[in-house]
Amino acid sequence: MTLPTDMPPAQRAEAIRTLRLSLAPLSRSQTMRELLRLKVKTGSRNMDAQTLELQLEVYADELARFPADCVLQVLGEVGRGKWWPDWGEIERRLTPLETTRRRILRALEKPGYPTVALTASLPKTAVTDPPARGEIRSLGMLTEQGLDPLRRPPDKPGAKPKPDPET
Repeated sequence: MTLPTDMPPAQRAEAIRTLRLSLAPLSRSQTMRELLRLKVKTGSRNMDAQTLELQLEVYADELARFPADCVLQVLGEVGRGKWWPDWGEIERRLTPLETTRRRILRALEKPGYPTVALTASLPKTAVTDPPARGEIRSLGMLTEQGLDPLRRPPDKPGAKPKPDPET
């Protein structure tokens, strides 16, 4: 499959706008609702009301750093488990989803980034739950334009891509 060698400026601007919007977090009330839903669905150690409230507040604060649809996906996934997840498990699932978007956004925002024919597509860990499908269509559009979230752009046109130090 041959991919386009350049993205029109209007399309690039729209892709950047879409990606920035896709990084927005859930509202605080939605986050708390989803955490309470998770709490009801999973088992956990007994704790008093004050400790439970503190735990939910801390999780909500941490979740505010991540895109809304990614949070919904991950909370849905961990909610299929038997036990309340520790924060580390949630963060391990969220980080790759957010990192992929930020990497694509950085590439698009980089002046003179050539959208040469790159071959990799979004990782299989991309958001797939129903609330997120619209966002994935937006990210899929970027992949169709030849953007590879897992590679750095070449230093100059025609140069081979260097390995990304973040991976």
